[in-house]
Amino acid sequence: RAEKAFQRSTVVVTEIGRTVQMKGAIDTERTHQASIQITESVVRNPDAITLLAKMQEKGGGTLSRAVEVSVMMTVFGRFLQYSQEQLETLSMLGMLQDVGKLRLPAVLLKKTTPFMPQEMELYKVHVNHSVEILSQTAGLPPDFPGLASLHHERYDGSGYPRGLRGNSIALLGSIAGLVDAFDMLVAPPPWGENMSPSAALGVLFRQRHEKFPPGLVEQFIQCMGAFPVGSIVEMQTGEIGVVMSQNLVRRLQPRVMLVQDAKGNLINPHLVLDLMREPKATADEPYRIRRTLDASTVKIDPRELFL
Repeated sequence: RAEKAFQRSTVVVTEIGRTVQMKGAIDTERTHQASIQITESVVRNPDAITLLAKMQEKGGGTLSRAVEVSVMMTVFGRFLQYSQEQLETLSMLGMLQDVGKLRLPAVLLKKTTPFMPQEMELYKVHVNHSVEILSQTAGLPPDFPGLASLHHERYDGSGYPRGLRGNSIALLGSIAGLVDAFDMLVAPPPWGENMSPSAALGVLFRQRHEKFPPGLVEQFIQCMGAFPVGSIVEMQTGEIGVVMSQNLVRRLQPRVMLVQDAKGNLINPHLVLDLMREPKATADEPYRIRRTLDASTVKIDPRELFL
C-alpha cells in the first residue's frame, strides 16, 4: 500500500513538472489526492513509506526530491501529532514549494559546480516563481503560496527571500525549511553534501538557535532517531545492513536487515535483526551498530532489496 501511494504521488509530481513547463494550470485535485494518499500511508505505517522514499534513486532535481520531502514533512507532522488537515497541507507543501525551479534556466539547474554570486541570486528567484505559480492555482488554501515562500528563511534572519527571523516565520514554514535542509545534506552532489543521516542530524543540532528553532530541531532528531529509516549501517562485526524501522522505545536499537557480510559478499537470504531483542553476534556479545555509512560507500543497491 505504501508503494502504491508513493508511485502515484511520483506520477502526479511528474505531471506537475510538465504542466508548469508548458505554462498550464496545476491540477489541484490530483495533487490533493496524492497528499491524502501520502498522509494516510504515513498514519498507517510511517516506516514503510519512509523506507520507500529513501530507497529511490537519490538526486538533487526538483522532481526527484519533491515526493521524498513531502513524505518526510508528513512523518514529522505525524510525530508532532498534527491533525489530518495539517498533515495534508504539509504533504502538499513538500510537493509544491519548489515548483518555481522549473522556471529557472535549465543550464543553471544542471550545473555541477558551485554557483557564482550572480547565479545564486538568479537561483533565489525560484521562490518568487513558486509563489506566483501557486497564487494562480485554483483550489489551494489562501495561505498556501505564503507558506511555500518560507522554506529558505532562517531563524537568525540569514535566509531569503525576505530575511524573516524568529517567530515571524510560520511554524509550517520552519518545518519545511528544516526538512528541506536535512534532505539537501544527505542528497548526493552537486546539490547535496552526501552525508550520512546521523551526520546530517548532527549538523542541524549544531545549527539550532541559529538556522532553526532549537525546540523544533530537537523534536526532529527525536522523530528521525539516531539511525533514521533507510540508513546504511555497519555493525560491530563488519556486516552491513539497512535500517528498516524504528523501535520507538529504544531509538538506538532499530530493526536492521543485514545485506552484506564483513568481506563484502551479499548475504542471501537477508537476515533481519531486531536489536531491541539483543540478537547475538557471538556467544557473548549482542549485535550493535558501530556507525552509519554514506550509501555511496557500499557496493549494494538497496532499492533492489525492497522494490
